[in-house]
Amino acid sequence: MFEEKIDYWHNPILPDMELSHARFQHFEFEQHVHLDYHIGVVTQGGQKYNHKGEKYLLNKGFISTLNPDESHNGQSINDEAYQAFVMSVPVDYAKQIANELNIKEHFFAKPLNHDPDIYNHFLKLHSMLTQPQTLHNQLQIETTLMAFCTELFMRYGTSNVNNKSLNLSQESLFNIKERFHDEMGNSFQLEQLADSIGLSKFQFLRQFKAATGMTPHAYLKRVRLEYAKKALAKGCNMVDIAHKVGFFDQSHFNKAFKNAFLITPSHFQKQIK
Repeated sequence: MFEEKIDYWHNPILPDMELSHARFQHFEFEQHVHLDYHIGVVTQGGQKYNHKGEKYLLNKGFISTLNPDESHNGQSINDEAYQAFVMSVPVDYAKQIANELNIKEHFFAKPLNHDPDIYNHFLKLHSMLTQPQTLHNQLQIETTLMAFCTELFMRYGTSNVNNKSLNLSQESLFNIKERFHDEMGNSFQLEQLADSIGLSKFQFLRQFKAATGMTPHAYLKRVRLEYAKKALAKGCNMVDIAHKVGFFDQSHFNKAFKNAFLITPSHFQKQIK
């Protein structure tokens, strides 16, 4: 028998953000509002809802973007079950993004958009935020969330974005990269990195990516993997390597290495000898 259910999470690094995973068939949401921005997708079946007198169908590849205090309902498109993933974005967090984009106020122009790219990014982000976390994941979580929310508001917000001039100097960029190379075993926080060069974390994230084509976390992870690869080729112990370069969990190291090089660390080390 199908069980209608919602599971909820709060990520300890982002305690004001609520995440949920729901499986519904007959349950119907009555007309209601939220205090936060609600972002949602379905991965199975579909949901229909009324919003400002219009009817919308949320299917795979679409993303629902609901502003605070906007009345809507929700139920399955047909008698089949549907599966939904939802993330609430606190108003204060959205205001920070709007301020960094030089926007007075920011709302989604439409409650539904077809965007497979954003859809897939959202599912990866939701999965990341609902997994067990430790502080060494903080840079990855902050940069991934911030990049996603900024892109979402830039694509589907009601205000035009006035891009600020790039203030990340070559010297500052070099210093940050040098820290990543010299201290790759340490945990980094986005706000601390940004403060060290006199930028807000939003400015730093956007400008670092503009300069390198990668987020700070993606750059740091690749640096760690490159050093790990060289150490493996020299025959060093895999567990020691993982800890030295900043992977505090062997399974995360194995997964990241295989995603980058299409081979596990142990198989690479056997081949390279």
